[in-house]
Amino acid sequence: MTGQTPDIKKAVVDTNIIIYVLQGLEEAVNSMEIFEQNEVVLYFSTIVEAELFSFHQLTDEQKIIIRELLNSGELVEVDSAVALQAAEFRALSRKKYSRKMKLPDALVAATALINSAVLITRNTRDFSHLEKQGLKLWSPFKE
Repeated sequence: MTGQTPDIKKAVVDTNIIIYVLQGLEEAVNSMEIFEQNEVVLYFSTIVEAELFSFHQLTDEQKIIIRELLNSGELVEVDSAVALQAAEFRALSRKKYSRKMKLPDALVAATALINSAVLITRNTRDFSHLEKQGLKLWSPFKE
């Protein structure tokens, strides 16, 4: 699902959305503002945190903005439940859909499923096959 914001109560925000917010892309910025206005419960995987802070050319200002964005929601650690769900997603992706799923993507998707949240990402194609497994997706970009 893409475009107009659906009735989302809880959301896991993928790394690419935060990157687009930093770049000032209107769709990403607007979606985060709408989430705040509508009091959507936001979750951020510690995997997203690691991906964001691993960019070697981050400025101090960008680090502050990233931290503020992450502080706008709940940081969710990778526990055993998330790890096992991610493993199931990866195995299923390969076995049933002949798709190789990256571990960080599987962990972020598992975080969304376990928290009964919608995964907010621009890369819906990377996750769309998991909708049959109960994962809910939304992209603020019309593509």
